[in-house]
Amino acid sequence: MIYKAVPGPKVITIENDNLSMATNAFADLINANATDGWRFYSLETIKTTESTKTGCLFNKQTIVTNHDIYMLIFEKDE
Repeated sequence: MIYKAVPGPKVITIENDNLSMATNAFADLINANATDGWRFYSLETIKTTESTKTGCLFNKQTIVTNHDIYMLIFEKDE
């Protein structure tokens, strides 16, 4: 079995509380990648932390930003 990871949407904008717009974004991405023997396997969340230093020489500050990255995992027979 071999696997591939495809990044999911970072931001999904919905209109008028239409949640199906969000689910359709994932479904479209899954359907676009489930070709040539690839099958959707799972949706995983990867938590990352980004540290950025800002400021002048004597007044440096570290800004920490957390991100959730959604990865769609596909599998395929070798």
